[in-house]
Amino acid sequence: MKNSISIPIGVCVLLVYWLAAYSCTNDELPLPPHPAACDTLEVTYTNLVKDIIDNSCAYTGCHLTGSSSGATGDFSTFGGIAPYLESGSFRDRVVNQKEDPISGMPPNSTAYPESQKDTLTEEELIVIQCWLYFGYPEK
Repeated sequence: MKNSISIPIGVCVLLVYWLAAYSCTNDELPLPPHPAACDTLEVTYTNLVKDIIDNSCAYTGCHLTGSSSGATGDFSTFGGIAPYLESGSFRDRVVNQKEDPISGMPPNSTAYPESQKDTLTEEELIVIQCWLYFGYPEK
């Protein structure tokens, strides 16, 4: 005598759908571990980050209202940079792609004034990473 279990196709499809739907419970990647320096820094946009942004991003020809380069975004205020923080594009361009001479920010380019930096110092990068890690507080 042959023993076999017969399961209706509808039940199989429902089971596969349920497994697929509930196997992805969190689409966000966890934050990378913060640098040890973050334990001793109180980083906000106002107290440390604005100066870095002003010297590296928000100057004539770049992320400034009315800039001639056509660059997107006005980074001279927290409100202007906020959408790029929320979308993750700021983190992506400044931290994740920092070594890319074209898409990394600030870009390595001779098109920018010589007085403007084309890279962040290690200390500035740590400040930015800590700020992002703690949810980029304004004040």
